[in-house]
Amino acid sequence: MSDTNKSRLEIEDELPLEENFIEQAEYIDRVKFLKLATEHPNEVEILKKLMGGGAKLLIGPRGCGKSTLMKKAYYQLIEESSDRTLPVYVNFKLTLKLEPYYVNGPNASYWFRSWLIAKILFSIWETIEEHGNLSPPQSFPAKDVIVKAINSLEASSATGDQIDQFTSTFLSKQIEDLIAGNDLKRCVIFIDDAAHSFSEKQQEDFFDFFRAIKSRTISPKAAIYPGITSHSANFHVGHDAEQIEAWVKPTGEEYESFMLSLAEKRFDGAEIDFITGNEEGMRLLAYAAFGIPRAFLGMLRSIFNSPEAYINASGALNKSQLLRLSRAGREMSHAVYDSLTAKLPSYKSYVENGSRAYQAILTQIRGFNKGKPLEKQGLQFAVKIPIDADLEKVFGFLQYSGLIMSSDSILKGEKGAFQLYHVHIGDLTSENIIVGSRTKSVSSFLEVIRAPKHQAWPRLISSSILEVAELAAEDFTLALPLCHTCSTPRSNPEARFCSNCGTQLKPSSAYEALVKQDISVLPISKRLEKRIKEHSHIRRVRDILTDVNREALLGVPYIGKARAQAIVGHAEEYVS
Repeated sequence: MSDTNKSRLEIEDELPLEENFIEQAEYIDRVKFLKLATEHPNEVEILKKLMGGGAKLLIGPRGCGKSTLMKKAYYQLIEESSDRTLPVYVNFKLTLKLEPYYVNGPNASYWFRSWLIAKILFSIWETIEEHGNLSPPQSFPAKDVIVKAINSLEASSATGDQIDQFTSTFLSKQIEDLIAGNDLKRCVIFIDDAAHSFSEKQQEDFFDFFRAIKSRTISPKAAIYPGITSHSANFHVGHDAEQIEAWVKPTGEEYESFMLSLAEKRFDGAEIDFITGNEEGMRLLAYAAFGIPRAFLGMLRSIFNSPEAYINASGALNKSQLLRLSRAGREMSHAVYDSLTAKLPSYKSYVENGSRAYQAILTQIRGFNKGKPLEKQGLQFAVKIPIDADLEKVFGFLQYSGLIMSSDSILKGEKGAFQLYHVHIGDLTSENIIVGSRTKSVSSFLEVIRAPKHQAWPRLISSSILEVAELAAEDFTLALPLCHTCSTPRSNPEARFCSNCGTQLKPSSAYEALVKQDISVLPISKRLEKRIKEHSHIRRVRDILTDVNREALLGVPYIGKARAQAIVGHAEEYVS
């Protein structure tokens, strides 16, 4: 967004439709959600699996619509009493709050499992209240007792007496009694933002819990990320849970219609109709979002906030501004990727060198496309199997961030087997990978993207990617935690004292490091950051997360409920 647009946002109150552009489905109330949600191309099949029996894993990168699908399934089951299913929606976004238990002491799995169970029990109360015709069993814990337990666990101050009853057996018994007492047949637990902690042990504990609660009457469904999820040794995808793809492939008329419908619903009620007559421009923005509705909404928000910068007097979208805006489609995914240096500090070299490897791939696709007619240019790349172990880790990070999409296709031929990947279209349009040196236009980009299925793409090998990126195996190293006093890296994994200042070394907590960051790390403008600091006590990410009822944020001029919710959402996303 231009400085002009940012300034405009900072001097005005919230705009009438600003609530339409809240990007996270979990922050939108039921009535608004059902009005704004559009139909996923594979929605019927996905909802059938989410609402039915059996354990399922809904997989996709951040912002691809996993929460929307889960909330749709939840609301549908609430409304369909004839289905006799107890739906429970629980969000585990702040799982990392429990990470200090894994750093500071024993029995971390016990405390974490208790938190998981308490969160589900609290969400059952929310279902009971939303449904209106359900009665909990007499032994069901009171809501205030559950809230106190959750707060204590998240503050690392819980006692055994407070949570001893919160076991998997207890949870299953309470659900089964609730089912029997209300003439229901099953319970479906929608676990959103599941296993999103970057602690491998914490992820493994989650999947052991997920496997333990699955039964004939309890069907857990979890939303997970690709590329970074660590399943436990006892958990096997396919056997213990079926995996469902949530990420929409950015190709074809069905995809275009899906995203265009999303735009129409978000702008319903706007004074200016700039979608009618500008459908092709909207379709290019949709492709530049690379199947990530949240990125598409970010671009639509820019037009909504400053229509005079994008819309001509005739009502048509300014083509040069539109092409410039299409480049913003990639920014969200790149920001998610860059955030990994803070969330996975030990993998800092993988993240930084991964950026170079990604640029090397783009360079090789550009070379492949050079001189080719538009309809013959490639949008994908293939890598020979087996993929170098370090590159495979990098590809996992790129998939988590939404920069590359793994295809189901394994290409076999005389030269061996290759794994096919799609590349973020926002990068292809911004880095001159497609269209090339020709005059840029909406129609030229769409001609490349819409061309019949490509049968040609660069076939790469791991060594060629590393060579173009000027990387070697020794460049990928695991970093040791820094000294808390002077930030000097530890000399070796067993070191007990800092080699520079002599301070006794402490275990490193990713969560504590993230919440201590200044709010400047969040995707808010410098002007908004300055105003928040001038008119509140908020300085760090922790201050936003602990702002009860958002009182401090709402006390800042020109921050209303919708904007405060967006800022809180940014903070929660940062630590999740």
